Amino acid sequence: MRHLAFLLMWVAPVAALANVDVDNAVSLRAGAWSSDRSLTSETGLGNASAWAHTRLDTDSLGQGVFDGWVQAQSSTRPRHGLVREAYWRTDLGPVTVKAGRQIIVWGRADGLNPTDNLSPRDFTLLTAEDGDQRYGNTALNVSYQWDTSTLTALWFPQAAVDTIPLIPLDHVHYDVRKPGQSQWALKWDMSGDNLDGSLSYFDGVDPMPDLVPGLLTATGAIVQVKAQRTRFWGADMSMTRDGTVWRAETALSDTDSSGSDDFRHKKPQLWFVGGGEWRLFDTATLGLQLTYTHVFDYTDPRDLAPGFEREVAIRQAATSAQTSRDQAGFTWRLADTWLNDLLRVEFSGVAAQTSGSGIARLKTDYAVTDHLKLITGLDYYYGPENTFFGQLSDNRTVYVQLQYGL
Repeated sequence: MRHLAFLLMWVAPVAALANVDVDNAVSLRAGAWSSDRSLTSETGLGNASAWAHTRLDTDSLGQGVFDGWVQAQSSTRPRHGLVREAYWRTDLGPVTVKAGRQIIVWGRADGLNPTDNLSPRDFTLLTAEDGDQRYGNTALNVSYQWDTSTLTALWFPQAAVDTIPLIPLDHVHYDVRKPGQSQWALKWDMSGDNLDGSLSYFDGVDPMPDLVPGLLTATGAIVQVKAQRTRFWGADMSMTRDGTVWRAETALSDTDSSGSDDFRHKKPQLWFVGGGEWRLFDTATLGLQLTYTHVFDYTDPRDLAPGFEREVAIRQAATSAQTSRDQAGFTWRLADTWLNDLLRVEFSGVAAQTSGSGIARLKTDYAVTDHLKLITGLDYYYGPENTFFGQLSDNRTVYVQLQYGL
């Protein structure tokens, strides 16, 4: 609520001093899901939610943005809500300043983005749109634009972390830790004729937490779930040639791992994603990307002596998608529209060839009226249990959602 209070603190004096235009958008949603995304045994879930987005524009004092939602769900999870964004933006010539909770998205690749480490996600949230899982983090965001380039500097007083599904284990308690340290980032964006790109650096906390073995007690064991300090050097680009959109993105990470025998930290790695998107016929598009990861100082956690730390190390390797030294795979996305663009069908997924795991997704989006939309979908995870996608097999789900926009 402190982010909402921050925005209201700005809105009151601005409304008194300047003409304010207010733009509101509200979305009411109701859905049914065959299972949740929290790796529990719950099935046949229903949920209802309200999403709101407000933008205030003034003549000369800037803009305010508020975005949030509230949700009720037919499970043990209580009613809850979230302020996704609440910030104020001011333009001072070539300088733009944003202060408050913001969703900041980096990366030009499709779906998998090695440099996208600034805005956390709630991977357990039941929503049909992947982007809705994001939520903002409080930041001071200053950018300077000249010619065809933009330099952006960001400072976050406190890091934020992803909410991830945790596999229930007998006699194991997960201790979820919130990071307390600050973080910062720099990015240089460049654009030209049919070519865009950027270079970036981030010094902070990897939003994907690590699993760290804790205390053994008479009643069980403790596993700490905590995001840890990481530095990322990143680059991305996109260009259009003869109707084909080419994208590439890479990031080199440096963690606090002390070497091959350290299973309490994610290992440093180099991650690359790149490929193209082609238009087929009049309305269909096909996107294909290759993905490759090299993990430095890799040691197979299965080589450890049997015991609690070995089991946590195996689970940590799967959670951080570091199950082998070199990992290759590909992504795909095939989409088309029918019925005068009222119906959109999309088939997409990720195949991690090295581990034999992945996810396949089918989604349809039908505009019943100008305000009412019907969304259906299928998420299918597969692969060995000790892989990133295979461990999520209990999150396979079929869903349907009605969405009414006001």
